[in-house]
Amino acid sequence: MTKATRTRGLILMGALLLTATVANAGGRCYTAQIPQTMVLPDGSTHAPGVLRICKEKTISPASSLHTSDVAGRPVGMFLSVPRDVEMSVEEGKALFVFKRSIRDEIELVGYAVSDGSGTTFFDMGRYGATRTAAGVPILDPNGSDDTVVLIAGR
Repeated sequence: MTKATRTRGLILMGALLLTATVANAGGRCYTAQIPQTMVLPDGSTHAPGVLRICKEKTISPASSLHTSDVAGRPVGMFLSVPRDVEMSVEEGKALFVFKRSIRDEIELVGYAVSDGSGTTFFDMGRYGATRTAAGVPILDPNGSDDTVVLIAGR
């Protein structure tokens, strides 16, 4: 085998692998305009703006990997637990689920999407970091208000 033939074969094989990687890594992305300060699953706080979440990879039947950015700037990668849910989400759109914190911020819990055969909720709260801050009062869980804020995106 000549050196030119081997080089041409390696270039062709590299191009085929790159195409397969791009096709497999091309996760579906969803965006929403978030009207107030948001807290992502890692505990990071971000100003109001456009939040985009992309499902990058299914790691196992019990976890998926997502990337996210706020206002076009990458902010993190988060794990989620996919769960089948009985709710209706228009195919091709997502429903972002937040809960209100004691600081009046909204904390991302996850998002729901439909693939036509059912709806999956990607629960990011299970893997989220626990936030602690000095001077923050501890509320009685029996007396707290469990307000949930839903923001639809596409």
